[in-house]
Amino acid sequence: MKPVDIEKFLSEQTNRTNSFEVSFKQTIKDKIPPAVAQIALLVTTEYEGIFRNGGIGTYYRTLSERLAAADFYVVVLLCQSQKKFGGESIIPAVKHIFSSSECIDVLELQPTNLAILSQLQDGEWVDYENYCALFFVTAIAATFPNAYIYIEFPEMLGLGYRTVQAKRSRVLGENCVVAVTLHSGQEWLQEAHARYTHSHPRWFWQTSHYEQYSFEQADKAFFLSHFLKEKVEKYGWKTSHALHLPYCFSVIEQPSKTMTLRNDLQLLLDQDKIPLVFFGRLEERKGLFTFLEAVELLESNVVEKIHIIFLGKNVELQAEGLQGLDSQQYIKQKLGSNYCYTIVTDLFSQEAIQLVSLWRFAIVCLTSSQENFPHTALEMGQLPVSLIVSDTGGFRETLNLIGRTSGVRWFIPEDVRSLEQAMIQSISAYPEKVGVPMREFLHFVNQRLLNQRFEYMDRAFCQAAISPASHLDKSEPRRWILGMTSNEEQLFLENYAQNEYSGRGEIVELGCWFGSSTISFAMGLEANSYVTNKSQRIHAYDIFLWSSLANMPQNVIGTSLEGKYKDGDSFLEEYLERINPWSHLIHVHPGDLAEIGWQQGEIECLFIDAMKSWKLTNSIIKNFFPYLIPEVSLVIQQDFAHYYTSWIHLMMYRLREYLVPIEHPFIYSSRAFCYVKPIPNEVLQNSYSFNSFSETEVAAVFDYSLEITPKKMQPNILAAKVMYFIHIRDFEKAKLEFKALTAKLDSCEWLELADVQKIAKMYHAIDLLS
Repeated sequence: MKPVDIEKFLSEQTNRTNSFEVSFKQTIKDKIPPAVAQIALLVTTEYEGIFRNGGIGTYYRTLSERLAAADFYVVVLLCQSQKKFGGESIIPAVKHIFSSSECIDVLELQPTNLAILSQLQDGEWVDYENYCALFFVTAIAATFPNAYIYIEFPEMLGLGYRTVQAKRSRVLGENCVVAVTLHSGQEWLQEAHARYTHSHPRWFWQTSHYEQYSFEQADKAFFLSHFLKEKVEKYGWKTSHALHLPYCFSVIEQPSKTMTLRNDLQLLLDQDKIPLVFFGRLEERKGLFTFLEAVELLESNVVEKIHIIFLGKNVELQAEGLQGLDSQQYIKQKLGSNYCYTIVTDLFSQEAIQLVSLWRFAIVCLTSSQENFPHTALEMGQLPVSLIVSDTGGFRETLNLIGRTSGVRWFIPEDVRSLEQAMIQSISAYPEKVGVPMREFLHFVNQRLLNQRFEYMDRAFCQAAISPASHLDKSEPRRWILGMTSNEEQLFLENYAQNEYSGRGEIVELGCWFGSSTISFAMGLEANSYVTNKSQRIHAYDIFLWSSLANMPQNVIGTSLEGKYKDGDSFLEEYLERINPWSHLIHVHPGDLAEIGWQQGEIECLFIDAMKSWKLTNSIIKNFFPYLIPEVSLVIQQDFAHYYTSWIHLMMYRLREYLVPIEHPFIYSSRAFCYVKPIPNEVLQNSYSFNSFSETEVAAVFDYSLEITPKKMQPNILAAKVMYFIHIRDFEKAKLEFKALTAKLDSCEWLELADVQKIAKMYHAIDLLS
């Protein structure tokens, strides 16, 4: 058979169909629904529950569970696995599982596809796995042409190299977003194992190139820890585009008192010695050698007190002079009969965690010389055990994330004496009562990370010019416009300006940032066939000054604006450049709206994203509300479902006789009101504050807001109620309300509550959970 020019083949696909002419065989098609809205394909070498490994396997298990809970149709592709699944799954969160080894069995491949696999099968196994992954991706893309398709690879082994190439060559459609997460590439693994020569240098450098290229060129690149990001930068990788995104983790449940263990494990629990646990894969990189050497330094009177337990996977050792030995053999060789120890290598990760949690007290050692973002620290950090931890970046970042400080003893990485001293201190302090993070706090952290991930994913899809099915029923997809407004809000504003706006009054926008709402109004107005006089009918107000307190930096992560501004800088020039195509429709009012005011006549639409304080609230009511047109004007409160702006609820309740909520599609945090009759002048000119509202009225205020808010945004209203009590410094009521809500709401509804807790701690030194 004539060899296939692989690079030429890939480039030629750009002139053919996006489907690559690869599809699933009919037996697989019969198992797949005809359509789904959003699908996630997770490509990995490990998955906890299928294999015993934790680490990256735990990462993908947790990620699949979170995506499934958010209504993603989850498919897992296992590389480097000879096991065949046929699309069947016993994992609740995963709809289908495939392995790369069954590529030919389950996919309808073209002769050219088969020729590539045939050419690669014997030697170039990394490329073989790469093309199998690409063919699975293209089959899914062909099966679900109208779905959002999120594809995630680890950077390790460069498994996403060909798929990233295909996306950049436009072989894959814009409905596919390819992400690569930094876990453990070849260069770092070699350094961590202290191996500086390569038995297969060509393979090593090619694979390292694949890893680097896929990370640098993916639609989205994520890094878990700053530690590993700084490492790969030293290897020459570009990381300026990458996003910091620690992964979600499982909140460990307390083990059942009726849980039964196999006899050998129960004997471990029944021992009267101090359990000294090595937790992690039994290999050099995890600090096995350092741990054993530190144990050998312990005095005999200390040794007789301890029972050493090794909990981790048995592996072949790679160190020079130890080839041919596995870790279990090496441990037995080192410790012999001089120590009381047990090696447990056959537990799934969750089983190992449960075993540790069943000890009333234990000393757990995490001894890696280097770590990225270790799950072991996330897991052991939740348990009331003493921790001995290598002071390397990954462990610091992980334990800081979950707020674990109690009972932690740090030692210098790879320093045997330092580890020995930490062991002696822990054994001397045994039994040690330690504090662990509250489960509610862990849920808060988890939900924040999950929502950050979804925000990045949504932004990637929107930037790829794919819009979800919308009430506008447009045949052309609409790009999301950078801003603090959602795609739903932008579509709503555009639809209003195109189909509802009559031109009787002006469109006034209070707070426009980089112009997402301005441009949405302008696009609609430009398409409005009823209004003839369109010149400068949109009036945009903003102070146009950069502020970290307003979360501006977080909202430009991953864009060309990241790092461009510091606090106090003007971004007016950037705004003017962005709205330039519609500048003839827009009158820009830079400065403080409280000082500028309004004297331009009737206001038909008032879009408010500026009620950030009582001062601004009073100014808007006094200076802009008098120009509203009864039975015509629309008032849109963009921050209605934001946790911080509690005063918006107070005012909209007080004005409910004049501003009536209208039925409209879900528009995220915004709520639209129709101005039905004139507000008396004395009501408009009054100055309002929290003191203007009685306790009884406040209770009615938030009941009213809940009634007029879509169910999915009601947790935000409840968070705003807690924030109200913080604003008036009634911290005891805030705590009571907060605790009641955390007991009532699912953890996935806690995002805004987590923000309230953060505010309470940061500015008032109050822990709402205490």
